[in-house]
Amino acid sequence: MNNIINYLVTGKSLKKAYGKYMEGIGEQYGLSRMEIDVLLFLYNNPGHDTASDLVELRSIAKSYVSMAVESLTRKHCLNQFPDSSDRRIVHLKIRPEAMDAVRAARKRQDTFLQLLFSGVSEEDRQAMERVFSALSQNLKKLPDTKEGGGKQG
Repeated sequence: MNNIINYLVTGKSLKKAYGKYMEGIGEQYGLSRMEIDVLLFLYNNPGHDTASDLVELRSIAKSYVSMAVESLTRKHCLNQFPDSSDRRIVHLKIRPEAMDAVRAARKRQDTFLQLLFSGVSEEDRQAMERVFSALSQNLKKLPDTKEGGGKQG
């Protein structure tokens, strides 16, 4: 099979397996999968605490992030705070009421990663981190490939 197909299939399989492995956490705590993803992102990435960070770093549609943030706020899982120097920026903070769900999701996430990397040496993991970091940087440099044109490099 072509390498690019292998990469795409592996990425899709990884995303699907992760999604299935994380099932049940949301149901247990009355949260959607997207809400769990938002909470985990905020928990796992201190300093990246805005909806824009989620959209940019996780490549999630702005509309999904917005709906999840509003829902989490209504459920008393998140607080929203305007930035002190730019009121257009809103920071998100996980409320203590949501921490049981966050800890359960984080534990499930850790177990998934342990299973995924079973038999992979630390040296290979570090090499993979370097490769993915380089790929991520290269992807940012690619011209927009959406139909109808887009920005060029």
